[in-house]
Amino acid sequence: MTTEKDTLNYGPVLFHYDLFPEKLEQHGKVKKVITKRGTFALKEAEMTEDERSWFTHVIQRLSEIGFHQVVPLYPTKFGDYTVQLGSRTYYLMPWFASDERNERAKDEVLIDHLGKIHALTLKEQDFSNEVVEHSYQYLMNRWENRQYEMERFTEEAEQKTYMSPFELTYLSHFHQIMRMTEEAKRRLKEWYETCQREKRYRSVLCHGKVSRNHLIFNPTGEGHLLNFEKAVLDTPIRDLAVYFRRAAHQKEWTPEEGNSLLDLYEKHVPLLNEERGLLISYLSYPEPVFNAVDLYCMKRNDYSQIEMVHRLESRIRAMKKIRDFCDAIMMAPPPAPMEPTDSMPTKIHINDDGDHI
Repeated sequence: MTTEKDTLNYGPVLFHYDLFPEKLEQHGKVKKVITKRGTFALKEAEMTEDERSWFTHVIQRLSEIGFHQVVPLYPTKFGDYTVQLGSRTYYLMPWFASDERNERAKDEVLIDHLGKIHALTLKEQDFSNEVVEHSYQYLMNRWENRQYEMERFTEEAEQKTYMSPFELTYLSHFHQIMRMTEEAKRRLKEWYETCQREKRYRSVLCHGKVSRNHLIFNPTGEGHLLNFEKAVLDTPIRDLAVYFRRAAHQKEWTPEEGNSLLDLYEKHVPLLNEERGLLISYLSYPEPVFNAVDLYCMKRNDYSQIEMVHRLESRIRAMKKIRDFCDAIMMAPPPAPMEPTDSMPTKIHINDDGDHI
């Protein structure tokens, strides 16, 4: 039931929509709002004024260019699409019940929608040597600094008389992990050199946080995407890398499934050779393993050694699947490139922001 605290917290927000809740339920980061006028989903987020403006522009622009599989935003009675209350931003959407279809079917819809968005917003950028150089140096420096941190962790562990089970496990895979790191750096350098030689770079509208959790189905069974709060204009590889890195950590995921889904995506946006190399570079870098080391260093007293070791081993297994997937990407002949469109504003923003499992 609706509590007095809920009413105090969300009443001022729902006032903007002339909604009076009979019941509020928490579902992840979304509140299910049950009223006499119907059932709605209220999302709470942290966004700056510029981010709010861009977010609403993205939702509206996607509809304008023909992509209608986005969960729509309800305007307030004042005509706004977001409500600002203190440091929090809120927006209201229709409520869609959970869908029971299997995960593979959801992934196919997710990748298909992603390909459609990228195809509709694909833009061949005017080549900027300065921007590509900055992007390359930024990411290479970030990766090398992370590699140095892991090498330092290794040296400190090796100096101990008695290493922990986590440290022993990490050290047993250390050389393999470093080979992945060097492969990622080599592929990134190849991407940079190809960009310099071909003088080309493509951008699309990236969702920014691609996940099964951000795909829901309406009552007729049609899949809709939500949570475009982190949408950005960037290389299509940004979204693909985020998706495949997360997918590889699912126990049932296989490189063969990854190949099938990448083929589905490329029916909409065939990747250029250098884009394939950039995807391999992003995927090969073992950031998920490094993040497991970070967690061990910061919170080793919060978890048992068994839990920490299981987490590390799970991520190492996922990286091995990713390596097999990358091998298949390298062997597959690239499809013929498609014609770019001019449907979104343009800019270049190459960045691996560490959004990893």
